[in-house]
Amino acid sequence: MQIWAIIVDSFREARAKKLFWALLAISTLVAAAMACVGFDENGWSFFFGAVKKPDALFRSGTQAAESIIGAIVSSVLVGTYIGWVGVVICLIGTAGMFPSLLERGAVDVVVSKPLPRSLLFLGKYTGSLVFVLVQSAYFVLLTLVVLRFQLDRWLWPFLWAIPLLVLSFSYIYCVCVLAAVCTRRALSSLIYCLVFWVGAFGIAELERNIGTQETAQGSSVVVPWSERGSLGKISYMMHFVSPKPSDIPIILSRQLGAMGFKDTAVAMMPGDAGLISADMIADLDIEERRQDEISPTFSIGSSLAFEAVILLIACCIFARRDF
Repeated sequence: MQIWAIIVDSFREARAKKLFWALLAISTLVAAAMACVGFDENGWSFFFGAVKKPDALFRSGTQAAESIIGAIVSSVLVGTYIGWVGVVICLIGTAGMFPSLLERGAVDVVVSKPLPRSLLFLGKYTGSLVFVLVQSAYFVLLTLVVLRFQLDRWLWPFLWAIPLLVLSFSYIYCVCVLAAVCTRRALSSLIYCLVFWVGAFGIAELERNIGTQETAQGSSVVVPWSERGSLGKISYMMHFVSPKPSDIPIILSRQLGAMGFKDTAVAMMPGDAGLISADMIADLDIEERRQDEISPTFSIGSSLAFEAVILLIACCIFARRDF
């Protein structure tokens, strides 16, 4: 019961900040903007039907409309809004939780309680994840209702976005916690965390460019270890051990059965060579095949292993430090 009280107290601390309500308001506005776009028997409709664009591909109830909406939701909404903007806001809202716990006076009261420091640490960390879980659940459920009216059916696989978004946040937040335990400063831990986050995306991009190659048949394959140079081997090892938040939108798009980049581009701009060239189609096709080679099991498993190691180090420092 004590650890549950710590989790609840941590969530209440995060909820008391204005950022909690600001993020809920932004999520509501994004969902409202989505509701402005709809489908009918003729095609697109905008501003709740005020502007209509006939298009046989995007008629309500068609598989193409559902696949393209899935691609937009997983890539734009989840990948950009929640994957970037939402995570940054949540990091700002939770970055001060451990430093506030470690302040002189506050930490003396907390560690004097008959509770192992490791449980105190895990309870505080879990409380931060509950904050993100509530935000993710609110946005996903609200968006799911909007999609229900747009597609005339429930897109239940979209619920996978809730645990995937919490996972994506936890990959990065563990570094913020380690920095907070070491520095006791919210701003410093936030900066270290953001730098690491950018580095994780950079490592993924490096491996994407160096670690895959296009074959003579036009398919993209992972370069074997024996055929890699020094930079390729370093890239592989760094990518192997580092978290992979950039894979989350790709994993979600598979759950949604969303169209790939190439098919979405062709569907939305059919036959318009002025807007999309053959070279662009080829590049999108290669990128799509590269994403097909991403293993959800390896991506999530290796990221959680990294998170566990970082949390273990942070927990050991927290448990052994004199306050």
